[in-house]
Amino acid sequence: MVYEEAEFRSLVRKYRQEFFDELVEYNASLKADYLLLGVRDDDRVSVLIGTQQQSEASELFEYPLQGSPCEQVLQTGVCAYPSAVCSQFPDDGSLSQIGAEAYLGAGLFNELGRNVGILVAIFNSPQPNIELYKAGFHANAKLIATRLQKYYLETRTINNLSLLDEVSSLSKTGAWEYYPQDKKLFWSKETYAIHDLTMKVPIDVEQALTFYKPESKAAVQSAFHELLEHNTPYDIEVQIISANNDKKWVRTSGKHELDDEGNIRRYFGAFEDITNYKSTVLLSEERASRLQNILDSINDAVVSIDSKGIILHCNDITLKIFGYDEGELIGKSVEILMPDPYASNHARYMANYERTGNAQIIGTGRQLPAKRKDGSVFQMELSLSESTDLGEKIYIGVVRDISERIAAQDTIYNLAYTDSATHLRNSQWFQKECKDLILRAAVHEEYMHILLLDMDNMAQINTRLGYSNANNALQAIAEKLLFIIGHEYHIYKFAGDSFIIMSKKTYKKADIYRFDTSLIENALINPRHYDIDTEDGNWSLSASLGSAVFEANKQNYERVVNVLENAVKRAKKSAPFGLCHISDDGMQEFDRYLAIKSHLRQALEKQELSLSLQPQVNHQGVTTSFEALVRWHSSELGTVSPGDFIPIAEESHIICDIGNWVIDETLKTLKQFIARGFDLCVAINISAKQIVQLDFASSLLARVNYYGIPTQMVMLELTETALVVDIDTVKHTMDQLAKCGFRFSIDDFGTGYSSLAYLKELPISELKIDKIFIDDVSTRSNHNGSPIVDAIIDMARALNVTSIAEGVETPEQVEYLISKGCNRFQGYYFSKPMPVEHWHNTNLSTKTSTNLK
Repeated sequence: MVYEEAEFRSLVRKYRQEFFDELVEYNASLKADYLLLGVRDDDRVSVLIGTQQQSEASELFEYPLQGSPCEQVLQTGVCAYPSAVCSQFPDDGSLSQIGAEAYLGAGLFNELGRNVGILVAIFNSPQPNIELYKAGFHANAKLIATRLQKYYLETRTINNLSLLDEVSSLSKTGAWEYYPQDKKLFWSKETYAIHDLTMKVPIDVEQALTFYKPESKAAVQSAFHELLEHNTPYDIEVQIISANNDKKWVRTSGKHELDDEGNIRRYFGAFEDITNYKSTVLLSEERASRLQNILDSINDAVVSIDSKGIILHCNDITLKIFGYDEGELIGKSVEILMPDPYASNHARYMANYERTGNAQIIGTGRQLPAKRKDGSVFQMELSLSESTDLGEKIYIGVVRDISERIAAQDTIYNLAYTDSATHLRNSQWFQKECKDLILRAAVHEEYMHILLLDMDNMAQINTRLGYSNANNALQAIAEKLLFIIGHEYHIYKFAGDSFIIMSKKTYKKADIYRFDTSLIENALINPRHYDIDTEDGNWSLSASLGSAVFEANKQNYERVVNVLENAVKRAKKSAPFGLCHISDDGMQEFDRYLAIKSHLRQALEKQELSLSLQPQVNHQGVTTSFEALVRWHSSELGTVSPGDFIPIAEESHIICDIGNWVIDETLKTLKQFIARGFDLCVAINISAKQIVQLDFASSLLARVNYYGIPTQMVMLELTETALVVDIDTVKHTMDQLAKCGFRFSIDDFGTGYSSLAYLKELPISELKIDKIFIDDVSTRSNHNGSPIVDAIIDMARALNVTSIAEGVETPEQVEYLISKGCNRFQGYYFSKPMPVEHWHNTNLSTKTSTNLK
C-alpha cells in the first residue's frame, strides 16, 4: 500500500503542525528565505506548507511545472542553482514574484518510486556554497517521504481494523489465534459473541472444546491435532452449545503460519455462525429428496426455478439432455441453459412478467432453442407453469428435446432455403411465402405489412472486422432481431447484408388504419440491438429500415421488392438508423419515380430534351451572362420538372449523358452568339459523376476547341456536394481546366457541406447565393434582410470572387442586394428561363426588362 497525490495532500493537512515544525527546525540550519513543501497535480505543483524564514509563509500558491526548476528536479533528481535562477527560468513567474536568487529542490517519492511531491528552498540572495546542501536536502526529503508512508500505513491500519470488526459482525464470522510456544489461545470479538461470552472471560483450548456437542468435539480435536502435528489445514462444519445453551452450527477453519526461519509462529483460523444457512440447507435437502423421487420417474426433463431464475431442482433426464452434473446446475441461473439473445434478455422478461403479469409462454407450449454444456444449441419444446413453494413463487418447466425430429424434417429445406451465416430462411423462401401471402390476401382484399432492414456501411465493416467476424456479427444481429419480432412476424435473410421482416397477419382496410407500424419499426432500429461483441472487441453497427403497407390485389412480388428497396434508399439519406415508411401517397410517388426512370433512358434518343437560358444581369440591368438549363417534355409523361428527373438521372450514368448533351448544345449556342457579335458567358452545370471522370478535362477542352469557343466564355457550375465526392480528383481537374482559361462557379452555396479550408484553395470565380436564402429577404422592409446572404456576399468579397444571387423576384430584394454589394442577379424579376430560340431573336445589348415574366 503506497500513498499517491490525494493521500499526500490529506496526510500533510492532517499532520500540518508536525510538518511545519520540522520545516522550521530544518530551516534554522539551512537559513532559506522560503522552505516549501508541495504536492504534484499532474503538470502543476500546489504548495501545501511553506515557511518564510522561521515563520509560516503568508501566502500559499501553485505554479506550472513546465519552465520551472522543479521540472528539472523531477527529470534529473536533486537540483541546485546558486544564483540568477529567475534568468535561467524566465517562464516561472512564481520565482520572480518572491524575488528568488538561488534555488534548491528535491522530489518526494512513494514506495513505488513515483514522484508525488517536492521540497523546495528559495534564497533571495546568491548561495555560492549551495552544492554543499544538496546531500542533506535530499536526505531530508527522503525523511519526509518516509514519515508520510508511516502515517499512511497507520491510518490505513486503523481504518482496516474498524472495517474488519464491522464486516465480522455483519457476516457473523470471527477469528482465533493459538501460539504454541506460550500455549495461548485468543478469540476475536465476534468469536466471543458467537459463543455468547463477553471478552472479559479468559479462554484456552480445553475451555473452547467444552462448547462443542459430543459428536462434534471428536471431529474438532482430530482436526486440531492434525494441524498441530502435521500442519494440515482444516475447514469443517460442526455444532456447539453456546453459554446461553443455544444450539448453533458453526464453520471453523485452521491454518499455520511460519516465521522467517521456517518455524511455526502461530496457528489461526475463522469461526463462522452458519446456523441459519444450515437450517435452510437441511430443509431444502429434505424437500429435494422428496421431489427427486417424483421427477426421476418422468421421461421429459423437468426443471424448477425461483422468481429470480435460479435453478432449484432438476431430474436425471435434465442432466442427460443438457450434459451437466447435478452440482453444476443447482443454484445456477436458468440462463445457463439458454443461448443468446434469450439468456441476456431473460432477466428483463422475468422482471416484466413480475410487474405486469403478462406472458406469452406460461401455460402454453412453445418451441425454443436451448444450449447444452458443450455450447451446442438444440431445439426444445417447452411447457412452463407457475406454482408456489413455502409461499415463494416458482416456475416449473417441462422440456422435450425435439432436435432430431426437426433435423429430420428440415434437412432438405435447410439446404435450399436457409442462409448459412445467420441460419435464417433465405430470400428464396421469402419469395415463396410472399407470393403465397399476396395470393391469400388478394382474395380477401386485405393489406400486408413488410419491412426491409439493410445494414449501413457493411463493406467497411467487412474490411475492419474481416468476413468471418462480420458474419458472426450478422448472426448475432439476426438472433436479436428474431427475439424482437416475437410471434407476429417472420424474418428472412435477404441479399448480402439485409433482412426482410413480413407480418404473418393480413389486415382489412378498416383495420389497417388502426394498425400501428411504428412499434416494430422503432424496435428494429433501436441502436442497442446493434452493439456486437467480437474477438476484436465491441462494435456498434447500424442499419436503415424501409417499411410499407401493401394492398395485396395491386401487388406482385417484384413490385413489393422494388418498393422496399426504394424505401431503404430513402432511409439511407438519414443513416445511421434511417427510417422510411411508404404510405399510399408514397406508392403513387414510387410509380411516378419508376415511370420517369424508365422513360428518361429514351429521352435523348427521342430528342425530347431542350435547352433554356436564364439571364444574369448587373446593377444596370444589362445581361452579362446566362445559365444553361435543361428541360424535358416527354411524349408519354408530358413536361417533367428538372427537380424530378435530375435526381433520378444522378442515380446512374444517365446524368453524364445528359451533361454532355447540355455542354454540346451550350457550345453551339455560344458559337451563334459570337457570330452575332455578343461576348456573353454561359454557365453550365456539371454533375458530381461528370467531374470525377478521368477524361472529363480533355474531353471538354476538345469540344470547346471543336466549336471554336474561347474558354473564358464557359463558366462551369459545381454544387458543394460535387466538390466533396472526391476532393483530390475534383481539385486536380479544376486546376487543369483553370490553366486553360475555364472559370468555376459554386452553385447553391451554403446548402451543402463544403469546407472553407479547401474552398479558398480552389480556382473559383463566383459564388451563387441559393434562392432559399434570397427568400429570407423581406419584401416589406429593406431593413429586414438575411444574415446568411450578408455573410456569403462578404465571403465572396474576402475570396475576391464575384457574388451572384439566384431566385431574385422582387424589387425590394434587388435593392437590398445592391446595398449589400452583391455583383449580379438572376431570377424571375428579370426573366424566367427561356428557350434558346427566344434569345436568338432578342437584342442582348439592351437592358433586361424588370417586369416579372
